[in-house]
Amino acid sequence: MQAEYKTIHRVFFAWNYPAEIEYLNKASEEGLQLVHGGCYSSKFIKDPDVRYRYQIDYGKIEDMGRYIETFREQGWEYINSTFNNWHYFRKAYDPTLPEEAYEIFTDRQSLNEMTRRWSRLALLIAFLAFCGNIMYLIDLIKRPSLPAALSFTAILIEVIVLVFGAIKIGKADARRSIKGDTALFTVFLVVLLAGLISGLTLKGMRPSFKTSQQASSVDQPKVEDRWADFTVKYADNYYLDLEMRSEKPMTFKVMSEKDGEIFSKTTEEFSEKDIRLKLPAGNYWLNMSAESGYFVDCKLQ
Repeated sequence: MQAEYKTIHRVFFAWNYPAEIEYLNKASEEGLQLVHGGCYSSKFIKDPDVRYRYQIDYGKIEDMGRYIETFREQGWEYINSTFNNWHYFRKAYDPTLPEEAYEIFTDRQSLNEMTRRWSRLALLIAFLAFCGNIMYLIDLIKRPSLPAALSFTAILIEVIVLVFGAIKIGKADARRSIKGDTALFTVFLVVLLAGLISGLTLKGMRPSFKTSQQASSVDQPKVEDRWADFTVKYADNYYLDLEMRSEKPMTFKVMSEKDGEIFSKTTEEFSEKDIRLKLPAGNYWLNMSAESGYFVDCKLQ
């Protein structure tokens, strides 16, 4: 009969390794025996005829052969090690033995030092993310828009989650819940992905173009022109950079199919950046009229 394997994807935080041990023991009771432990996924074989108790050790081992032999002498079977120096062992379960028979010596000092390093790293990442988010905040104040607001909010929540996680990691000896860890990790990923995807999606939907027109009085002594049609897919603040020059006053307009004139400027010379236009969803175009030579350059984003 062909062996039946099952891969389960589940994230366990380093500081909550007792919860992973508890999970492996329960899986063994249900007939799933670990054949390869991992940080993000574990592989099991279905075998209801045996039952094991598991332990996980941490540390960088110089003499792996001697290390495994030491555990073997105490009745522990070596399963595998991960890239970050977690070592999985198991022992056949005997209900007549006391629970102390399934405990191992772990270098608690090394484990606690590792969790403290991760706590400091999480705080450093949170600090860098917070500093980066200040730039989003400045841009949001100067140029309010929905994508910028979403990006700022997502990063702010990530900073809060990172700080909370760093504090939790630092309490290496505290009793922790796997449900709480899973919820923390889920919130982090969901907010990160939702913020990135929604921000990029909305940014990609925004009308963005740069265009210009010019003519001399000889070529076009008088012009009335509709140009650069564009569509706004969602209501938001949009920003116009406009430069215009002419021999006589000329008029530049942003027109809406639904509401008519949205923005208008009549002058001989004008230059301004980040003109805020509050545009609802709809179809728009630019309109320009001049009675002499002119130049107009505009950028919308």
